[in-house]
Order: sequence, then C-alpha cells, then structure tokens
Amino acid sequence: MSLFKRRTSGREDQEETLIPSGLVARLEPFGRFEFDPQGSGVDAIGHPNDEYLLLQTAKQDPDRFLAALASATVPIGGWTVYGAMRLLWHFGLLKPERSGSDGDAIGIAALRFIRDAGARWEQLNADEVALWNRAAGQPW
Repeated sequence: MSLFKRRTSGREDQEETLIPSGLVARLEPFGRFEFDPQGSGVDAIGHPNDEYLLLQTAKQDPDRFLAALASATVPIGGWTVYGAMRLLWHFGLLKPERSGSDGDAIGIAALRFIRDAGARWEQLNADEVALWNRAAGQPW
C-alpha cells in the first residue's frame, strides 16, 4: 500500500471525477451495439445510457463533461468514440444545430470512423446528417 498518492494534473483530476472508472472501456461495445443492435453480438443490458447517476453528472456541468469525454475518447477513436457520441445523443448533450467544440469533436470523429469503415450516407439518422452538414466541412 502506498502512503502517497501520485499527483495528477488538474485535467486528469477533472476526468476522474466526471468520467466514472470503466466508462471508456464500456463505450466500445455500446458503440457497436448502437450501430448494429442485431449484428453486434453485444447484450442489450447494462449500457451506460441507462445510468441515472451518470446522466446527472453529465447534466450538472455539461461543458466539463463534454471536455472530459472528448479528452478520453477522441484519441482512442473507433467504436469507443462512436459510443461516446451515441451516449451524448441519449443524454441530450449533443445537438446537431448547436455548435460546441468538444461535442463536435466527438461527433465528427465518430462519423468519420463509420464513414471510413464503409457506412453509407443513407445509414445516418437525421441528427447525424445535420451534424455532419454543419460541422464536417466536407462531403460524405
């Protein structure tokens, strides 16, 4: 047992308090499930969008939550950032018509991932289309 805790920067401390332990790892299967519920092989039970305490944390300070989630997921990319985007939609924190750097960073990274993986424009929902059209700055 250590007598002294390792010091972290203020940003890491913010992430630890806003992003619960294990959330980032759970976003990968959540993203796969959200994209293809039947074909993902992921169980529908226990996804982070069902967690009331997480929703309350996110709604208490949405800007800090978005910043912490972007910092934790955009560098990882893939299904993890797609899961983060879908979590934000479920929580009402990502709006296609409202500009926000951290929310846009998550949304555009997620949409680029599925585009590069072969998703067609027709597979996007109306919110994803609106977000892409507003924030991507390039055709699909």
